[in-house]
Amino acid sequence: MRKLFTLLFLPVMISSCSSDGDLLGKINDFDQGPMLENLGNNLILPAYQNLKETAEALNTSIQALAADPSVVNLASARTNLKEARLAWQYCSPYQFGPAETYALSGVLNIYPIDLNQIERNLKEGTYDLSTLSNADARGFQTLGYFIYSSEMTDEELVSAFTSQQLEYVKAVSSQIAAAASAVYTAWTAEGGNYIGTFTSEDSYGVNVGSSVGKLVNAMNLNFERNTRDGKIGIPAGVRSLGEPILTATEAYYAGYSVELFEANMDAYYQLYKGGDDVGIEEYLKAIEATTTSNEDLSEKIDSQFQVIQGVSLNDPLTDQITNDIGPVLQVFAEMQRLIVMFKTDMASSMGVVITYQDNDGD
Repeated sequence: MRKLFTLLFLPVMISSCSSDGDLLGKINDFDQGPMLENLGNNLILPAYQNLKETAEALNTSIQALAADPSVVNLASARTNLKEARLAWQYCSPYQFGPAETYALSGVLNIYPIDLNQIERNLKEGTYDLSTLSNADARGFQTLGYFIYSSEMTDEELVSAFTSQQLEYVKAVSSQIAAAASAVYTAWTAEGGNYIGTFTSEDSYGVNVGSSVGKLVNAMNLNFERNTRDGKIGIPAGVRSLGEPILTATEAYYAGYSVELFEANMDAYYQLYKGGDDVGIEEYLKAIEATTTSNEDLSEKIDSQFQVIQGVSLNDPLTDQITNDIGPVLQVFAEMQRLIVMFKTDMASSMGVVITYQDNDGD
């Protein structure tokens, strides 16, 4: 029935976004195999492997800090937290399959955090970080809350650590490392072999269950909600009637939110270009996809990436928002234009149905 629905639905969708009438044939002529093999083996698997390794290094450094609170161990924990956060940026576009199974994004990168819940956990001394009540009391941002301070020197900070705090950061870092390892293992051929599923001929096509369908939906969803809104729009006040919410900034306590944003944009660009091989751009070129104004869609998307990456933002993002919000709002507006290209022009040209509910009707 799913195949029948796709066959019936695709011509209707394609006829509404193509003037040449033969886009379906072009889609069928494009061999998805090399693209999926390239993306899976050269981008996705290495990204998750790097996340696993950096998360393990982070956990090791946090355990060392808890065993011996010192300025040296604090610096090591901060370094490893940043490396793990940067590694995560290259995994975030791929939140489907194992990442959904293990709720990876929710374990690693929820922000802002619930400080009241964290303090309750510390006071009570017992907590289960896997529960819904603790969804906002874990992850990278929680570690940042404990190992950064704008009010104390590093010496004062390590001297002020309580045993409850040290036990808490150990639990948080252990959960991060376990989740990252589980997702990577599930992707590997030796583990759950999701890479085999992702690249299998049985997963070709553009329907909801296909690899391309999952990839395009995950790409759009994360870019819209977590990159455009989460990293830029919400902190800048776009979703709160122009009132900035500085505490909603990624890496609020660490102060390198822009660096994470730029890495995340690079991750999307690498996905689009396929790294050094076949990616979505090649797919759009092969099917001769165009915008609603009949421009080359692949070139428009590439140009829009350059526009976004050309706007200069500075860390800490909280200072940028407070003192010179113009470039931040410009980045948001340019990202909105790219979302239209992704979600409307690209998805319809490829015949992919966007299945998630959008936030603002775009």
